[in-house]
Amino acid sequence: MINRLEIHTTWNGLVQSWKEVWQASGELERWAAFMPHCDRLLALARAEGIVELETTLRPLLDMLAQLQKPGPDDKAHVDALLPAVFAVVRDVCSESYHRHVERTDHAGLPLVVMLSSEATAMRELLLQTEHYGYEVREFQNYRSGVHVAIVERAVAVIVDIGHGLDAETVATVGELNRFGIKWFALADRGNFALRLQTVRAAAQGFFLAPLSVNALVDAIDPLAYKTKDEPYRILALDDSATVLATIRKTLAQFPNLHLTTLREPESVLEALLDFSPDVLLLDFHLNGCNGLEVAKIIRQNKAFESIPIVYLTSETSEAVQLEAMRHGGDDFLTKPISEAQLVNTVISKAERYRGLRKLMVEDSLTGLYNHLKTKTLLQQSLLLAERQNAAVSYAILDIDHFKRVNDAYGHSVGDTVIKTLARLMKQRVRRADVVGRYGGEEFVVVMFDSTPAGALERIDRIRQDFAEIYHAYDDGIFAATFSAGIAHYPAYPSMMELMVAADDALYAAKRAGRNRVESLLRT
Repeated sequence: MINRLEIHTTWNGLVQSWKEVWQASGELERWAAFMPHCDRLLALARAEGIVELETTLRPLLDMLAQLQKPGPDDKAHVDALLPAVFAVVRDVCSESYHRHVERTDHAGLPLVVMLSSEATAMRELLLQTEHYGYEVREFQNYRSGVHVAIVERAVAVIVDIGHGLDAETVATVGELNRFGIKWFALADRGNFALRLQTVRAAAQGFFLAPLSVNALVDAIDPLAYKTKDEPYRILALDDSATVLATIRKTLAQFPNLHLTTLREPESVLEALLDFSPDVLLLDFHLNGCNGLEVAKIIRQNKAFESIPIVYLTSETSEAVQLEAMRHGGDDFLTKPISEAQLVNTVISKAERYRGLRKLMVEDSLTGLYNHLKTKTLLQQSLLLAERQNAAVSYAILDIDHFKRVNDAYGHSVGDTVIKTLARLMKQRVRRADVVGRYGGEEFVVVMFDSTPAGALERIDRIRQDFAEIYHAYDDGIFAATFSAGIAHYPAYPSMMELMVAADDALYAAKRAGRNRVESLLRT
């Protein structure tokens, strides 16, 4: 609930302080006493989420921030600004006031605001962006568009600057910058001087007209769908509770490091599967075996062959250390281990492993998992499902008549179609789902703990949205479709049976006319 009493009290204090300034506008001390009331009202507006009050206060605060030698002109300026602030305060303090609620017809879609005098030129763009997971609203009145962008916290604003930044456009983007709204320039030409102007005005990017939907989405996806880096996962295996407690105490100081500990080497494979660490800290001398033997067991499993292994040891023999490094070790930390050495080693190994893994497992065109990584994750999902008595749905998607797309429009256009489907899939699936490019125009989705009905609904929704997207080529636009087949675990209990069943379902969809999803259920 809005704290109307505090807002009303702060406004009254502001008014009383302004009366003191009004009586002697040349005295800087009176202005200094007036400013904290304005700051307090702004702080309340932000705390309560009253964006319209924050917006209305901004010109007043900007003017006060530049005040040096106050005089009658400054007093007249504030006199002109205060009525608008009062009008918002009066509305906010009324019982009928409600905070702004975003439109519900595009609930959940990030908002992009387009400021352009060419309404008809943008109409097709507006229709297409919704299929990419955005709501785009266009305004020919730039001030109205800026207000909506600020009030509804648009993820980005596209500003048509025509042939250059005039005074009105500079004021427009200045207002966006003050409220932290990212904006992109759209221009008829892209010479260095114009690009330099937009950079100096804090533009996030620069588009050349006509603006394509792919260029727009590529630019705003990182803003709308930010991916927060997960903490580095560290697994420590040591039979000493004291050593593990020391490691835990040291790494607990760093929120980007997530530690799991083990004392029994027999559980290491299960822990690696469940935790997927970025680094394994491995005691070299364990009860019943040594770290070298444990490392050899770990390296026998292809899924764990590249995890960095750092030995914890009091062993100083160079021959022993070299032998361990030849059999899967990556580094040695000699006990007692200094905190700085432990942290630096863990972070450097984890960063390198993440970077190499990204190159190894991602498809270069789409950023999805590649064929090998997708199969590995499917296998891990099935093992986990078996232990947890959970279900897994596995879908194969294939773009219909893709060879015709390449032959008719060229391979670069074909690549754009593939990237468009990849982006759509990433946006539409759940965070825990695995999306991979199996090769060419074929994709897969692994949905853990998903019902057959839920998987069918999710994939079919992607199919419908993809069919409504238009792809541009030199002489016009065209649409593409895909067919999909889904199979389910535990109805198909092995990975091979599951993959074959999904493939059979895909070909059933192709035979039934394409642009459809078939789910194969074993009775």
